[in-house]
Amino acid sequence: PFVAITQKGKIAVAHNGTIPNVEELFSSLLKRGAVFQSSVDSEVFLHLASMAPHEDPKISIMWALSRISAAYALVWMHPDFIAVARDPYGFRPVFLGEFQTGYVAASEDSALKAIGAQKIEEVEPGTVFFLTTDGLEKKRFDKEKPKRFCSFEYIYFARPDSSFSGLNVHKARFMMGVELYRENPVDAELVVPVLDSGLSGALGFSRESGIPLGLGLMKNRYVGRSFIMPSGRKEIVRKKLVPIIEVVKGKKVVVIDDSIVRGTTMGIIVQILKEAGAKEVHVGIHSPPITYPCYYGIDTAKKRELVASQLDVEEIRREVQADSLFYLSIEGLIKILGGNGVCVACFTGTYPHVDL
Repeated sequence: PFVAITQKGKIAVAHNGTIPNVEELFSSLLKRGAVFQSSVDSEVFLHLASMAPHEDPKISIMWALSRISAAYALVWMHPDFIAVARDPYGFRPVFLGEFQTGYVAASEDSALKAIGAQKIEEVEPGTVFFLTTDGLEKKRFDKEKPKRFCSFEYIYFARPDSSFSGLNVHKARFMMGVELYRENPVDAELVVPVLDSGLSGALGFSRESGIPLGLGLMKNRYVGRSFIMPSGRKEIVRKKLVPIIEVVKGKKVVVIDDSIVRGTTMGIIVQILKEAGAKEVHVGIHSPPITYPCYYGIDTAKKRELVASQLDVEEIRREVQADSLFYLSIEGLIKILGGNGVCVACFTGTYPHVDL
């Protein structure tokens, strides 16, 4: 979190998300005399709250929030209260629950359930909760806007036991796998999930296709996520995923994963499975091709580093040396996630913030 002493009191803020027009806000605030300690966009919230034309710190925070349309879930701390807020489009999630004699907040309801929190509530877009010794106060700081919840929370980031807007993440990924096979039937003998976020989709793919699921890749849980690592990825993937030769040898395998970003990871997966004796390696991705960068808080690569922005599906197949490669369609994804209330900008290039 960022902490500052202001005329409204000592304020701290923790931020999940990214402000897409942060350069404009930096420039505007610098002209007004702001002094930044970093280039992190989260600091903008502190400056706006400090400069707000109100003495009341709660009103100042609401004023600051109304000046930034996307993309954030925030927790503010002040000596007199804690505030929990979500941007008007609902790009990033945040939940609130009761715990013992107080309240807790987290990006996923599964985290609150794990500690035994009660009365868990998903914070509505454009809403801020103020938590004080007197209780809970709910305020709306912006008018209702078309919801644009990040589809990548369902595809990759969130835990399978989390739910957003009543849709469970595991169930959503399972249905992505079901729809993936319906759109792309393939002749294979074994479904191999890329653990962990590819497992639910692989289960759905296996059930719909009737192809048995096998643990053909073992995950080393002492290695972190590789899709956001800019270098040394090949070595990381080989340390992270180990093939089980007795499971895949001599089989026509279909690997199910959540996404392909740069293509490096999948290329290594195909290679190690073939080295382990797989007869064929087909690749199914339970999301559409990522062709555009995200400006709302998912740390994906620049457009030129996204393999699907540079190559078509057949070219990617050759690049990763798979026997076949297929993706879930955008239409299939939207259908599973419940319509147009999700952001799919990384697949379409249509950014909601252009209209902010």
